Order: sequence, then structure tokens, then C-alpha cells
Amino acid sequence: MDRKAIYAAGGGIAAVAVAIYLIMNTGILTHTNSIGQGFNQGALMNIKAIALSVNNLVANRTADNITEIRVAFDAYNPNMGTVILEAIRYNVFVDNMRVISGDIGEKPEGFVASQEGIYPIIGNGTVTLKDVQTVERNDMNAPIWDKVVDGRANYIINGTYSYKQTSSFQATGGDMDFKLTFP
Repeated sequence: MDRKAIYAAGGGIAAVAVAIYLIMNTGILTHTNSIGQGFNQGALMNIKAIALSVNNLVANRTADNITEIRVAFDAYNPNMGTVILEAIRYNVFVDNMRVISGDIGEKPEGFVASQEGIYPIIGNGTVTLKDVQTVERNDMNAPIWDKVVDGRANYIINGTYSYKQTSSFQATGGDMDFKLTFP
């Protein structure tokens, strides 16, 4: 074997080891890492709640005594970082009588294998979420049925939404109650 080649290879390995040592001890990697952590931590400061509003609510008669009610919510994220909207649980009332109840998404519990039912909302972004419920006319809802089917109803929508914002190894979030009117 050529001793010069062995010395050259050994010297190259030693140079790489010295370079790594110098980078780690001069704070170059630490500085880069702290910038990333500082940005992520800043995204969690002064968290504002998601602004939920009703985009649209429409009733379409599908049979003599059956109608579909389509509800669309807009969820606005006023924060810098992305927020995960996990679920919206809602009730729709007309003249203090509940017409429908519904769920959009699902609140994950424990280990989550799928993210199908959760909705990420980027900073300063809006997501529209829709749901359809079927209502059958009966003796209990007869007093408000015509208002709903004819499009003359004023709705009150209340419920709870669940959200979460994560950054690095920290998480914030919770459940927020809401009460909205439409139109």
C-alpha cells in the first residue's frame, strides 16, 4: 500500500472531525437551531381564537315532508402559525326550536392513525367547512317547517369547536363555545 495515500486519507478524516468540532463549539449550529426554535415559540405567543362565522345556510325540499339543510361555516385563523381545527359540533334553531344538530370533523383522542377529519388553517387563512342534515316534517317541527322550507327563517346556530396549535414540542388549544345568527 502507498503510505502517502493512507496519510492523506487519515489527514482528510482528521480535518473533517476538526471542522465539525469547531462548528459545534462556535455556536453556528446552536445559533441556527435557536433561530428555528425562537420562530416556532413566537408562533405560540398571543394565540387568538379561530373566528367562526356562518357562510351560508340553505334548506332544499327533497320530498313532501323531507328537506336537506346545508350549513357552511368559515373558520378564519388570525394567528401567525397554522391552527388545526379538529371538530365543530353545532345546533341550528328557529324560533327557539332545534331544527338540526351536526358534527364536522372529529376530535382525535390518543394515537391518531388518520388525519382525515381534521382541518389545518394556515396563518391568516380561512377554510370553509360544509355539512348536510336531513329533516323530516313532524308534529314537533310543524310550526316552523314552512319558514325553513320557504327560506323565511332566521337561524341561531350554537355549539363548540375544538382546535389545536402545535410548535416544536408545545401545544395550545381547547374547546370554544360559539353562538351565531343567520342571516
